[in-house]
Amino acid sequence: MWKVMLVEDEMFVRESVKMIVNWEELGFTILGEADNGEEALQLLQQKHFDLVITDIKMPVMDGVELLKQARELDYNCKFIMLSCMNEFEYVRQALEYGASNYILKLSMSVSSLVEALSKIKLELEEQSQYADQRINLFYQQIWRHITEMEQEEHVAVPSVIAELQHFNLTLVAVIRGEERWSSKEHIGALPFIDYRYAEVTHLYHSEGLTTVFIWHKPEAPIIDTSAEDNNYAIVYGTGLHYSQLHMQWSRIIQQMSMFWYSGMKGVFCVDAMEVKESAPYFVWRKKRELISSFEKLEEKRCQELIDDIWNDMRSSHLSMVHVKKIAADIDYTLYSMIQKGSSSQSALFDARNHEQLKGAILTRLQLCLNAYKQTQPTIMTDHPEVNKVIKYINDNFHNDISVKSMAAMIAMDENYFSSLFKSKTKESLITYVHQLRINKALFYLTQTDLTIHQISENVGFKNINYFNRIFKRMKGVTPSQYREG
Repeated sequence: MWKVMLVEDEMFVRESVKMIVNWEELGFTILGEADNGEEALQLLQQKHFDLVITDIKMPVMDGVELLKQARELDYNCKFIMLSCMNEFEYVRQALEYGASNYILKLSMSVSSLVEALSKIKLELEEQSQYADQRINLFYQQIWRHITEMEQEEHVAVPSVIAELQHFNLTLVAVIRGEERWSSKEHIGALPFIDYRYAEVTHLYHSEGLTTVFIWHKPEAPIIDTSAEDNNYAIVYGTGLHYSQLHMQWSRIIQQMSMFWYSGMKGVFCVDAMEVKESAPYFVWRKKRELISSFEKLEEKRCQELIDDIWNDMRSSHLSMVHVKKIAADIDYTLYSMIQKGSSSQSALFDARNHEQLKGAILTRLQLCLNAYKQTQPTIMTDHPEVNKVIKYINDNFHNDISVKSMAAMIAMDENYFSSLFKSKTKESLITYVHQLRINKALFYLTQTDLTIHQISENVGFKNINYFNRIFKRMKGVTPSQYREG
């Protein structure tokens, strides 16, 4: 319902306007009345209104001055002016200040008022859609500064938010995974919030966390501490000033770690909770070891590394948002290993605690390992000793491999083995090893930030110049050129 204020010094005119149409049927509700512009301006400063219907000529402060001051205070509510036949100059001024319409009081009818309200409703709906986009972008910018640890910079405040700065703010963060609320569903889902006192409510959802922003009068008791909610893990902060939004939202996200790691549900005030600072955390070394173990198809070691990473994040008190970002990065890397890009990560964002997320990652690890087995070279011959060499090379391509060492491994003459390998695989042992190593290097070049020298060593080339020469011979460009696209 769009909120309306009636401003008219003549009581019978005010009552007539209230009775002449079915306001709720048209999508409006009258939530305020005033005898003059001064009273109306005070109401505007206390409560949000979408539409003001005001007489032009009134004592103390007329309708045009009310409109002018409302615009100077950056209130973007719509105005309909009620005028008499001889007030054209006032009407002209009102239209200059942005009044949407005017109606002659003497000839006011149901049809004229309905027509004006219908026009206003369309304007409000269009404005609301645009405002929703700007509001979401506003919260998104703050979210990014908090969760990506960016240096805080100035965030443009849309007028629809600027209008609310004289209200207090209550923040309620809820771990809900990918369960999305419609615009009204959160009211019944969070019974400890008294929405009767809410002026405006916004919802923002990201990384499986829903944040409810409730703007209200300073004295309004928004949080009912006697009510309980055990369906979700919830942290809230109340009675906040607009200037505290960034800091308190950041603090609430950090405090969510208590619920995230324990799997608890319940409601806690951020002010009553001990703040734990996240210790510096560097997951990348273990991520590299995970890639190496994945390439070797060492399933048990991969699982152990996932356990290690999850335990490290827990001991570091890393926030659930950063945990999910790390999980998403690992997931993307695994899917890149099997050259399928990244699958839908909704299962990761839907996780509501640390163990659920680890379970989701382990499930996806197993799927990727199974798929990776299918992508490995499958040159199988009718000679068991050659097959033994092929398996060894596939598992140990990063180690020193030569015709001499492979022949010795299967107790065979070097010249005979070299000839046998080529006759069974249609390529020399050195060519086979080079192709395998260069294919592995392609992944590192596109999916990691390792240096060319590090990649060279990781895939078994001890001499970077030799690596560059073989790479260019096989791919037509140098490793650096390949990485640049």
